[in-house]
Amino acid sequence: MTNTTKRTTHRALIIEVDTAMLHGISRSLAPLQALLKSNGLELGQWEFLQKVVGVSPERLPDILFAPGGKPGLSEAIRTTVQGVLPEGLPGFVEKIAAILAKAAPKNVRVVLVSALPDVKLKEVLGDALKDQVTVLQVTRSHSFVFKPEMWRMICARAGLHERFCVGVAGSGISCRSALAAGLHAVAAYDPLMEGNDYGGANHVSAALDAKLVDEALRCLRV
Repeated sequence: MTNTTKRTTHRALIIEVDTAMLHGISRSLAPLQALLKSNGLELGQWEFLQKVVGVSPERLPDILFAPGGKPGLSEAIRTTVQGVLPEGLPGFVEKIAAILAKAAPKNVRVVLVSALPDVKLKEVLGDALKDQVTVLQVTRSHSFVFKPEMWRMICARAGLHERFCVGVAGSGISCRSALAAGLHAVAAYDPLMEGNDYGGANHVSAALDAKLVDEALRCLRV
């Protein structure tokens, strides 16, 4: 994706909403297992984590099945994921308000990245909050695990320099990828990602709580 946005030296928290806040990997496990089973492939939890998490919907059918053998499955996967993510939205507004209460006085931007349509998240945030955050939808080539190029693309779209950003990741791979891309990193892991390797993270928590936000801001020296 070409981006011509001029980059600034603004500091920012970039939040992987689907995993770090909505626990999309855990919520998608059963429905995606059912979808794949209906297509002739039965995966246990460990196989699911090994073979599905981290692969984009565009590539997954050709990896799991014969190349070109499951037309339309990638869109079914994406639709399934987008259908379960809203289950994690109760309490979302309050969490974002709490993050903004700490970040805004320090002039730190909050960037929310999700596979959900940006219009959907803005509707959830409402008039009080939607203009206080940057919402970016990622669709093509999106998977639950962000790779370094994904973090770089997000920074470019938001007009940010990686070294002035903290990636709030929901998995070990995303956390290490943020570091590889030049960001600082903290982790609020999806429950299924608890046992990941979070080496290099400045803070690791089971929730995106006040302590994690404080540690993320400390990374930015604000």
